[in-house]
Amino acid sequence: MSSIIIEQNIGKTFRNFRGKKFHALEKVNLEIEEGEFFVLLGPSGCGKSTLLRIMSGLDSSFIGSQTYKAGVDKKDFSFVFQQFALLPWLTVEENAGLGLFADHTLTAEDKKTVSGLLKTLGLEGFSHQYPRELSGGMKQRVGIARALAVKPKVMFLDEPFSALDSFTATALRKELLVLWNEYKMTVVMVTHNIEEAVQLADRIAVMTSRPGTIDAILQNTLPRPRDPRSPEFFAMVDKLTALVTK
Repeated sequence: MSSIIIEQNIGKTFRNFRGKKFHALEKVNLEIEEGEFFVLLGPSGCGKSTLLRIMSGLDSSFIGSQTYKAGVDKKDFSFVFQQFALLPWLTVEENAGLGLFADHTLTAEDKKTVSGLLKTLGLEGFSHQYPRELSGGMKQRVGIARALAVKPKVMFLDEPFSALDSFTATALRKELLVLWNEYKMTVVMVTHNIEEAVQLADRIAVMTSRPGTIDAILQNTLPRPRDPRSPEFFAMVDKLTALVTK
């Protein structure tokens, strides 16, 4: 494997409404390997989402250096948000194809791409529905379809299942792994759910409380598909729990 994203000494400072500074990230060093499923894990407020936005190019205000592999830039990235981020005036098909729009229309080829993704994600027959007519799980499936429609080299996900019930989240995790294998892309995901990290990741970076930095990176060698009731799975969960809560 070769590194597709390299973060060196990344720092990020915010100001609150009174003008007081607080440090969100400090001296973050990280390399994301091409094709891996990488998870950022840590407590709420540790800067996971901030780091994800920096890595994806959504936030360019930081200190330190960020390098992408030759031939890779921000146009090769897609992003799945926690709160779905669908446009209410667009249909499912239009939301899923948002990154493909040319002159506010989808070409026949684009519609074929979107239709295939909607079918894969269990949304066949819903292409002309609007977001208000969908469940939370269906909305997030549209968000994932939108991210995949542009054929990304790297897909970033910011706690994509945290707003869903446990049954829907479990089903979507399985679907995400299938799509990751099918599309051969790199995935970088934020979560505070330790079991989710163990279920999905090749490697897991544990972040400290604010100012966030990388405390440890664990290789997850559990064979796929992973059994969440196996002793090995529980052992990995315990190891991560000890790191996150120390």
